[in-house]
Amino acid sequence: MERLKIFLDSNVFISGLYSEKGCPGLILDNFIMGKINISISQKVLNEIIAVILKKIPELQTTLQEFLLSYPPEIIKDPDTKNIEKWSGIINLDDAMILESAISCQPDYFITGDKHFFENPLIEKRSGLKIIKPADFLNILKSI
Repeated sequence: MERLKIFLDSNVFISGLYSEKGCPGLILDNFIMGKINISISQKVLNEIIAVILKKIPELQTTLQEFLLSYPPEIIKDPDTKNIEKWSGIINLDDAMILESAISCQPDYFITGDKHFFENPLIEKRSGLKIIKPADFLNILKSI
């Protein structure tokens, strides 16, 4: 069976590093065990690094070790013209992440960011299955 490919938002990745027992931590565990593939964008990686340096500096070593031992696929950030079509629907930072997720064609885009769930047009226009970490784990258990 082919592994599911997921695109992780920075909030899920950081939460997973912070707590191994929560849903985001279990998602990272499934990646480490080779059960799923994880992609993130350069912007997501930059956000992860910035948040950890500023707010959770005690996770710096954990992040470094994780990235060296289990590097996710890093997706190039999209061109500005691709982001502009989301104007008025979602903020530009989230639009950049959304476009990166679209470009890597994941099975699921996993985020805890409520902005992605507030407007049903986002999922419809993007063609992505946008879900929360707990929902993804339920899907993973069923296959």
